[in-house]
Amino acid sequence: MTQFPALVYRSPGENKKPGGGTYKYIGVQSQDELDAKLAEGWHLTSADAITAAGDKANGLTKPKPKWALKPTKKKKPANPLGLRKQAPQAPIEAVSDTNDTAPPTRAELEAKAIELGIRFDGRTKDKKLGQLIADRLSEPTAGD
Repeated sequence: MTQFPALVYRSPGENKKPGGGTYKYIGVQSQDELDAKLAEGWHLTSADAITAAGDKANGLTKPKPKWALKPTKKKKPANPLGLRKQAPQAPIEAVSDTNDTAPPTRAELEAKAIELGIRFDGRTKDKKLGQLIADRLSEPTAGD
């Protein structure tokens, strides 16, 4: 015979059991309330409720908050230097008295990157910018 008030349990819920599983509980005041809750799927012990729930006992079935249900907006890619797409420029003509074995200057790398439509900013190292340019130039074109 059960003494009243008493508790009945259901799993999953917001309370965690140390051995695993979650449960919730409510109080009942009479035998009629107890019988009704047992018929609805509530149990006399938290262990019975967790066993009956099986795999669902480990997860709390809380509804998602309203902010999580809203679709996220697609962000535009960053353009840290504020560069606009420019029409292709005429190639830079080499000066005849320059040393062709010298590495390109930063200005030359930036001009070539802009010409090829490569994104970069002031944090991009010269070596990395040169590699991006080389990779872009080695890509097969649509006409190949």
